[in-house]
Amino acid sequence: MSFFSQFPKIKYDINADGVKTDLTDMFRYVDVKEGLIDDIGTYQYYEISEGERPDVVSNRLYGTPDYYWTFFVLNDNLKNVLNDWPKSYRQFELMLEQDYADYSTLIFIPTQNPVARKYENSFEMVNYFGGLDLSTGNIRIRAQDNAADGTKVEAEILKFDDQRYQLWVYNINNTRYFSRSRRWNIIYTENPNEASSVAWNDFEQARSKWASEALEWTRKNQTTVYYSFLLEVRYQQNIISGSAAYYNYFLEKFFQKINFVSHRFFEESYNAPSYFIDADSEDESATAFDAYEGVYNPDDIILGDNFVVGDLDENVLPTKEDGFDQSEIAQYNEISRQRKYIPSFVKRYTVTQAKFVSIKDDLDEKTFEARKIRVIRPEHIDEFVELYQEKLLK
Repeated sequence: MSFFSQFPKIKYDINADGVKTDLTDMFRYVDVKEGLIDDIGTYQYYEISEGERPDVVSNRLYGTPDYYWTFFVLNDNLKNVLNDWPKSYRQFELMLEQDYADYSTLIFIPTQNPVARKYENSFEMVNYFGGLDLSTGNIRIRAQDNAADGTKVEAEILKFDDQRYQLWVYNINNTRYFSRSRRWNIIYTENPNEASSVAWNDFEQARSKWASEALEWTRKNQTTVYYSFLLEVRYQQNIISGSAAYYNYFLEKFFQKINFVSHRFFEESYNAPSYFIDADSEDESATAFDAYEGVYNPDDIILGDNFVVGDLDENVLPTKEDGFDQSEIAQYNEISRQRKYIPSFVKRYTVTQAKFVSIKDDLDEKTFEARKIRVIRPEHIDEFVELYQEKLLK
């Protein structure tokens, strides 16, 4: 018995020419309420064996393959029909290869740094791509150090997962050096088209538009770089604010020099974290933010040229200078000796290894759990089918 053979027919004018054709009303659906099952008394649980198909299970339980459709009606986790049916181990591995093997994953743990100036106090994000459009197809991540032969080590970007701090990449041009690299820049590719052609002009316009959006992203997330750009660009002759030259100057001279430091590299993306485990209670999950909250590690703090991190002395009574406590961690500019402060309450999320369950293990666990499904007891299957068809035709 085909599942869709039970559905009623409707008359439908397919071509809007007045000729109506009989079509199966596939939009008709009866959700199985608990009451319908309870009325006939009647379900049990069945564990699907490795590679066992729905028709095989139906034949094993009911002596006919025709009732395979009841499994998809009874179980909410099988609403996508065969796509949700538990895969065999071979199918599972093929799915991993198809969906994940072409991608690699870099972990970038963000930090939030206060930026204190004489008349303002703001924050900047480091190691964070959230809100930055990486989907144009022209964006690359490039290692700061070249390969031994001088080749630029880079990859194309698929997406940034801001819930798990994962940058998904593909088409790595040198996996060996890529896997060893930790310091990165985001670059916009060179125009591959013939100069002054329509395609060349379109590419330039797209790049300028992206650069303008990247400038706004930098204003919100990398305020030090943003203000440095504003200070320098004012001295550039023939560059008008808001022009293509203005945005391209920012892109080439500033944005592409923003440093990102990766925490870990997973060559196969399915080995990257799917979810995190609480460090204190392994029965509870944790957010990526909490999982990566680790030990303060001065070695992982990256300051600009001629900056150092001062000492924190919690016993010193706070004194005020420019509205900030001198008992807080201070940065000293070795050239101007002007103090800039980093409040001590800001934590760094650095080198500790978070506890996590990989994407592969998570999918494997879900596949295993999905093997236990609800089925109608054999002695009640005919009654259930009859009741279902009755509801379906109403």
